[in-house]
Amino acid sequence: MKHVIYICLFLFAGTVFAQQKPKEVKEEVEVKTVKVKDSEKTTENKVKVVTRETSDVELDEKDKNKTNQDRVPGTTKVEKRTYVDNDASDKYDILTTETYYRMDDGNYVFSPRDQGFQISHTKGDNQRQNIIGKSWPTSLKGYYIVDGASQSGIGYFDQNGNFVTEYYNKATKQVEVKTYLKSSL
Repeated sequence: MKHVIYICLFLFAGTVFAQQKPKEVKEEVEVKTVKVKDSEKTTENKVKVVTRETSDVELDEKDKNKTNQDRVPGTTKVEKRTYVDNDASDKYDILTTETYYRMDDGNYVFSPRDQGFQISHTKGDNQRQNIIGKSWPTSLKGYYIVDGASQSGIGYFDQNGNFVTEYYNKATKQVEVKTYLKSSL
């Protein structure tokens, strides 16, 4: 009887883990060595940049019962982490993590700060970042106060990883919603 219970638990656990949504992950690691020379000695510092793209694998509904199914382009989340090793230890210290989002008028970069994160805008071929706002966590878990030049309000991350902001538009006298979609570089 004990063996039957163990087999049932094993089959149940295997079924639960098999139901996770498949993801495609690409990771690129770039390491640079920087030598700094002062009056006494030469110091070697290493900078490592890890770019990680994660996207859901989605299949075309028209090919539902076929063996070979076409893929539908899904949304992609890109995180760029910068590490630095500037001490005697073998470990890297994390410097920054950036996440990229897309909206109608361009691409946005969310960069973490001591509290909350900064929102920067890049548009067109000119990839220069213009800071358009900052955010701070509220007392309600998962919600942020967003303060920017064009909008100020409340923001949160939805179940798909998109960042949604709700703010009052004085011109239209209505609450408006803007969604920053997960994006690739």
